[in-house]
Amino acid sequence: MASLKTTHRWVLAPENPCLADDLAVGLGVPSLVARIMVAHGIGSVEEGHAFLTPSLDRDWADPLGIPGMPAVVERVARAVRDGERIAVFGDFDVDGITSTCLLTEALRELGASVHPFIPHRFEEGYGLSQTALDRVMEVCDPALVVTVDNGIAARNEVAFLSERGVDLVVTDHHEPADMVPEGIPLTDPKLVANGPSHELAGAGVALKLVQALGSRLGTPDLWRRYIEVAALGTVSDMMLLTPENRALVAEGIAQMRSTERPGFIALAAVTRTDLSTITADALSFSLIPRLNAAGRMADPTLALNLLLERDPVEAGRLASELEAINQERRDIEAALADEAVARVEETYTGGRVIVVGGEGWHEGVKGIVASRLVNRYHVPVLLFSIEDGVARGSGRSVGAVNLFDAVERCSDLLTRFGGHAGAVGVTLPAEKLDELRVRLDAVLSELPEDAFEDTGEIAAVVHLSELDVDTIEKISLLEPFGQGNKVPLLAATGVSMTDRFCVGKTGDHMRFTATDGQSSVAAIMFRVPDVDSMCACDSVVDLVFEAVAEHWQGRVKPKLMVKDILCRAPGDAKLPHLEDSVARLAEESSAGDGDALFTEEAPALDVQAATLPASPDEAAQRRHALESLSYDELTRTLIREFIGESSPHPAQREALDALAEGENTLAVMGTGRGKSLIFQVHAAREAIANRRGSILVYPLRALVADQAFHLVSSCARLGIRAAVLTGETVDAARERAFAAYAAGKLDIVLTTPEFLAIHRVRFAGAARTGFIVVDEAHHAARAKSGERSAYLELPEVIRALRNPTVLAVTATADASCAEEIGRLLSIGHTVIDGTVRENLELEDDRDSAAREMRLVSIVATCEKCVVYVNSRDQSMTLVRTLRKRVPELAQRIAFYHAGLTREERARVEEAFRADALTCIVSTSAFGEGVNLPDIRHVVLYHMPFSATEFNQMSGRAGRDGEPACIHLLYSTRDARINERMLDAAAPEREELVTLYRALQTMWRAHRGKTGEQSFSASDVDIANMCLAIDARTPVDERSVESGIAIFEELGFAQVRDRAGTRSIKMIEQPGHMALTRSIRYLEGLRTRSAFTAFRNWAFTASARDMLAQVNRPIVPWSERFTEGREG
Repeated sequence: MASLKTTHRWVLAPENPCLADDLAVGLGVPSLVARIMVAHGIGSVEEGHAFLTPSLDRDWADPLGIPGMPAVVERVARAVRDGERIAVFGDFDVDGITSTCLLTEALRELGASVHPFIPHRFEEGYGLSQTALDRVMEVCDPALVVTVDNGIAARNEVAFLSERGVDLVVTDHHEPADMVPEGIPLTDPKLVANGPSHELAGAGVALKLVQALGSRLGTPDLWRRYIEVAALGTVSDMMLLTPENRALVAEGIAQMRSTERPGFIALAAVTRTDLSTITADALSFSLIPRLNAAGRMADPTLALNLLLERDPVEAGRLASELEAINQERRDIEAALADEAVARVEETYTGGRVIVVGGEGWHEGVKGIVASRLVNRYHVPVLLFSIEDGVARGSGRSVGAVNLFDAVERCSDLLTRFGGHAGAVGVTLPAEKLDELRVRLDAVLSELPEDAFEDTGEIAAVVHLSELDVDTIEKISLLEPFGQGNKVPLLAATGVSMTDRFCVGKTGDHMRFTATDGQSSVAAIMFRVPDVDSMCACDSVVDLVFEAVAEHWQGRVKPKLMVKDILCRAPGDAKLPHLEDSVARLAEESSAGDGDALFTEEAPALDVQAATLPASPDEAAQRRHALESLSYDELTRTLIREFIGESSPHPAQREALDALAEGENTLAVMGTGRGKSLIFQVHAAREAIANRRGSILVYPLRALVADQAFHLVSSCARLGIRAAVLTGETVDAARERAFAAYAAGKLDIVLTTPEFLAIHRVRFAGAARTGFIVVDEAHHAARAKSGERSAYLELPEVIRALRNPTVLAVTATADASCAEEIGRLLSIGHTVIDGTVRENLELEDDRDSAAREMRLVSIVATCEKCVVYVNSRDQSMTLVRTLRKRVPELAQRIAFYHAGLTREERARVEEAFRADALTCIVSTSAFGEGVNLPDIRHVVLYHMPFSATEFNQMSGRAGRDGEPACIHLLYSTRDARINERMLDAAAPEREELVTLYRALQTMWRAHRGKTGEQSFSASDVDIANMCLAIDARTPVDERSVESGIAIFEELGFAQVRDRAGTRSIKMIEQPGHMALTRSIRYLEGLRTRSAFTAFRNWAFTASARDMLAQVNRPIVPWSERFTEGREG
């Protein structure tokens, strides 16, 4: 099946958001109502006001403006004055019956002698047939026959009546053809091509006649008594709701809500219809079918008598009789439908038309049954009743198929036919039905397949959250609904159906709850095709529906009356080479290290380990070429290398110029405004132009790893070497990196303040540091409060490094913060970019019980989306879920984490950039260095580990300036999971003491038994030993590896990896060493501390404050810091 975007069954009405806003403000209506008005063609506030206030005084045209009306009025008025006997001759449908009713009542009110007649459908047929006229002459011998809702093709009947001395007056509303009567008074609004009354129903024309007669005969307001009757006829005949018809129906419905007509009241009672709240749309399901049933099944005079009846008791009896006839009609219709379906199933083989018939099939319901078959099989249907070898059929078309034209091409087989593009009537010999089927199928096979698609219009695509009771009830402002102003169909895309049940006597209806994870609305669909499959559907769907406010047991709630369910079909777009690798990694996910990988830290990237271009010579040649450029040319070239043809904004240029002059600089810019470009370009300039190294200092170890992945590779292409040095870097890699940095073979080091402070001597010994960056520098400003003491050592570190140029960058620096950063880092120049990213919005669904549903709806938009989770396993698990729930995009959803190879990560990034992927589910590894400006949704599905991570993830949305959304879906449960992960990576002091005792015990025991100086044991075995030593301080098995690494760093243990087996040797008498000398331990404490502070804010801050954290910088606007202000 298709989605709303791909289906041919539905088309979205043109949208005009600006006009909709104007209508909403100018008319005081909800946004949804305004959008529906735009869809219905309202073009201005003035037009909208007229639409919302239908008025007969304003919109009802002069009846004498209808062609022929003056002559008709003159003749009928004369008959009234002269006391002539008048026959009012109508039609057996509701329009004809109501026309007959209102003209009869009005003429009697004017004192005329009137006899109403409705022809019998089966014995007399449509219009002024000779059989019907014989009955008229026999019953009342009139001097004048006045037709209503018929007569425009009664040319031959004029002579018939004239010969008998009877005058004929025709009032009709049908299209005139070549049988228009001549020489008689005749009125029909369609005698001219247009006009305000062109679309009147027969009842509307009859009402115009009454109005004109009343004015002529001294009762000008007489017509207003019959507005409700004329409105009923107008609605039943599905007339276009022009301003005149709209005003007529609106006033008629208002009258009907307080009617005193016994016929209306009685019929409403048997149908359990509340007339006080009746709507035009509701008439089609209550009064109208009962009145029509008389003409279809029995004598239509029964329906006329009910409308004319003044005795409530008799009206009640007639209404009950009509209800019984309608029930008979429904039973016969249902039985015929079953029989017809069975016959179709036996004979239909999938062609372009269904032709089916049977002996004794009821004439009155075959058109309705044909329509049912069309809805079921989606091809034109001709259904025949066969009697005495003659087949009389009703046909209904589908989509854009002109059934009349197709039938006309087979006219040599037919006795007679008529109709229009959508419906036909056909008579032919029964033995020719098979030949007709073959011929029609051949004709219709010439048409394209999409011609058979029924296309409906959707007024607006909505969010379920818009469908509150108040808004839904405000849609009623657009009533009356009908042709040209249909009940608005709405659509909701990417929703899930929960609590699905098959209901109804036959089980072919489905009740469910529609949800997008934010809002949930009760829904029901009647006569669901393949209802069992729909009830089993677990994928995301698009719904087309009418929204109603359901009143039940004193409560009111929104409900969707669903017209179509579009299940998303599996997509067929394959990503070459990507799927195999992703699938392989997905299969391995169960064996992964799961939560232990929360930081997504890549292995230490020293100069030997860094991935370089395919040919090291190419990188060397590229660097050599860059070295030949002037400083300005080098700057321009490096900017192009990092951001392509985009241009840096003024604040970035100012910062680069200041750094080129050797000025220590503070850059205050919002998240996503390109702070990293400044220091990456300048670090590269220092390496190439001055052969000096750069040290980039980040507040958290995890952030170092995220930044490093792409920085290392992008620099490597230019022959610039970069490496990570943190507490997790093993000793051998540290030594190689320090040696490479001193020798000028390593250009950029990414580290933490703790590592830099402890190893300042090693860095100073290289004597080549020209540039230091302090990222997220607001952390440094807080150091004096005791939060990060390592930052307080930066002045001494900078002096030891011989005062390199310093750049501090942050999005959060008020005046006091900027002043402290300036004092600490000796900064004299401040650049401020005050740009606010107004294109961002934040959707707050923290602690949602339906976050998976919400995520599914977001992904189903097909807009570019990044979903952040807290572990590798979770990224793969969630991808599997999304591929199942949004099968249409199954091949366009991928995961991303630091466990992928560099090649795999690059392939995912490139597919995302090229729109081959629309959704990436990632850990924090998808971050800096992935320059994708057009991400429309950033989803924080799990809780980030710090405010910095929150800013970095959220800031990836909408960097192109187009509207984008940040979705908060994390929960308090995530916070507890994150805490356990952090505890495992940074064990408490008490846990480390227990672990140390356990390791010493196991090492000594093993040495005593084997004489070997080292032992091997799994994390589980070591954790069990910890439990045996001190059950009060258990050590989680996930903490064991981190603890051992800390001991190794402090010199308490030596660890070797031999063929994949860890070998541990404990130091006998290591001496006293403070834990704070372990960089890994300190970094772990800082990470845990950062999360604790972030956790409290992440659940208590308002959505507004959280958005401000991302979309606008906190800037020092005092005069001292206005230099370089931008935006």
